[in-house]
Formats: sequence, C-alpha cells, structure tokens
Amino acid sequence: MKNRFIALTAICTLFFAACGNNPEKTVDNFYKATKDSDFEKAMTYTNVLPEERQQVIDVLSEMGMVIHEYKILGSTVDEGDTTATVKLHLVTSNAYNPNKIADDIDVPCIKSGSNWVVELQPSNN
Repeated sequence: MKNRFIALTAICTLFFAACGNNPEKTVDNFYKATKDSDFEKAMTYTNVLPEERQQVIDVLSEMGMVIHEYKILGSTVDEGDTTATVKLHLVTSNAYNPNKIADDIDVPCIKSGSNWVVELQPSNN
C-alpha cells in the first residue's frame, strides 16, 4: 500500500499537458484539474499516451488523492527551450493517509511540438 502511495505521489508530481509556451501555466492547469478531480482533463496536460491515460486515471481515482492547495514557486527553462522544471508547494492527502502532507516539489516539463507538457513518462530522447 505504501508503494502505491509513492507511485501515486510520483504520478501526481509529474502530471498534465499542452498549454502554449509557458511551463508554469501548464503545471497550473494540470493541478487545477487534479484539484477538481477532473483527471481526464488533467491528463491532457501530460505526455501520457492517450491509450495509457485511463490506467493512470484509475490509479488516481483509487488512491483518493486530494489536493488541498498548491502554489507555483518559480521555474527554470533549459537553454535549448525543450525542458523545464517548475517548483511547486503542494499540500495533499489521500484515502490511505487523510493527514495533510505539505512538500515543495520539482515538476519536470518537456516541449511537445510548441506546447509544454508535464513529463509523467520518460521521453524517448
């Protein structure tokens, strides 16, 4: 059960996609959708392949992940403008641990075409 929580946290940390040329806006959109439990929308902000999205949604739903609050702390974009890291303060709980957990995390983003997406799956670079 602990491993599933860790996996879910990793998935949430890395979540959601396509939002123009601003990785912070992409991460914000991902976490807004996740906070609203709109996991299908959240998946659109990630690099998770369409045929694999339902599996991720099922895990998130099963875990009962709740985002109480989040705040974007800043971001860095590499010189090639192809990868970015968004720093985020995140407060969560879940069905297995109802206590709020606060943490500062790094959310990796990559360019997909001209849009930024949250990198949940390793890229094939």
